[in-house]
Amino acid sequence: MRSPESEFTSRAPSYDASVAAVSNSASFRHRPMFVKICGIMNQVDAELAIAAGADALGFNFWPGSRRYLEPAKAAGWIRKLPDTVIRVGVVVNPTELYAATIAAVDGIDLLQLHGTESSEFCLNLVEAHIPLWKAIPMTGPETRLPDYHAERILLDTVTEGSFGGTGVPFHWSWARDLINGNPTLELILAGGLTPENVSRAITESRPFGVDVASGVEGRSGRKDIYRVRDFIAAARSA
Repeated sequence: MRSPESEFTSRAPSYDASVAAVSNSASFRHRPMFVKICGIMNQVDAELAIAAGADALGFNFWPGSRRYLEPAKAAGWIRKLPDTVIRVGVVVNPTELYAATIAAVDGIDLLQLHGTESSEFCLNLVEAHIPLWKAIPMTGPETRLPDYHAERILLDTVTEGSFGGTGVPFHWSWARDLINGNPTLELILAGGLTPENVSRAITESRPFGVDVASGVEGRSGRKDIYRVRDFIAAARSA
C-alpha cells in the first residue's frame, strides 16, 4: 500500500506548474503569490508543505496556543528543513529575553510577533539584529498601521482571547484599503482563509502574500496535506 506521503507526492502540482499558471495573470506577472503555512507541529507536515510549494512555515512558540512547540525539542527537526523555505518563530507578547531565545533556536530565520507588542519593542529587537514580521488586528476600515520596523506585516482577525489561528475571516475590503494605502509595504493576508475562499480573498485585496493555519487542518489538528496543496494552488492561480 502506498503511504499518504507517496500518494501526495504523485498528485501534488509542481512548483513550476503553479508559477506558470500565475504568470498568465496580468496582476501577478512578476511573481507568484507568497504563501505561508502556519501552525506546523511536526517534521512530516513541514516537509509535505514544502513539497507542495510553501514559501514559509510558522512554528508557534507561544505557550497559550494549542499548536505550541517546546523550543528545545522542536529545534531538533526544524534545523533539518531546507533553507529554501523561511522558518518563522511565532510568539505573542514575549519579553525581550524570550524573543531573543526563540530567535536563537537553531533553524529559525525570523520572529513573527502576534500580540500587542509596541513599535518601541519591535525597534529594540531590530536593533538587536533580530529580524521580524508583525501581525496586526484588523478592527475595521480605518485600521491604522504604525511603524513596527518589521520586514512584513500580517493582517489578521480580531478575536477576543485569541491571537491568530481562529479560522475567522474579516472583511477583505479593509485589507484592500490598507494595502492600497501602503504600496511599499509587503502585507500578508491572514484570518479565516481556506482553499475555498483564498482566491476570492486575493482578488478582493491583492496582498503580497497569504497565511493559513486552521484552514488547512484536519480534525486531529494536524495539517491535511491535500488541503495544503489545494490552498497553495488556489492562491497561485488567483
